[in-house]
Amino acid sequence: MTHTKAAERRMNQLREEPLDDARLHELLELMLTAAIRRQLWLIFLNEDDRISDAIMPTDDFPRDPDEPTIAEDLGPVTAARLIAARMPLVCEAVGATQLVLVWEREGDAEFQAEELAWAAAMAEAVQATEVRLRAQFLLHDDGIRPLTPDDYAGARRGPAAAA
Repeated sequence: MTHTKAAERRMNQLREEPLDDARLHELLELMLTAAIRRQLWLIFLNEDDRISDAIMPTDDFPRDPDEPTIAEDLGPVTAARLIAARMPLVCEAVGATQLVLVWEREGDAEFQAEELAWAAAMAEAVQATEVRLRAQFLLHDDGIRPLTPDDYAGARRGPAAAA
């Protein structure tokens, strides 16, 4: 990513201060300017609402959040529940209490069924942990936009969601 000096200064400033929703959005816009590929960014905030240095992109997740899997310690779970179950350990390791999810994919800013299903599944799954899901965003070709509970409230999910 290429940033102007002013953008880099602002990004550094935002990284040092508590992030309300508007500042969090601004920081993510500066950090993640446009989608390159399908992936999920795991971004962590501490109890003081400051962003962690630990920012984890991953592209190793299925298209369906309700895809069944078996974890040795959890037994049969969905993909979303498996990811959510691992977040307390990751948060503890990086000194965080809050999780921000950024769903990256090429295309326009309109929400698609896949990210809506994932957003709904993760919001539900993270509730069963002590980690606070602070926010979710969609990173698309032209930037980033918030993905709110109202956006994914009606998301249709697979049959495993009913289980």
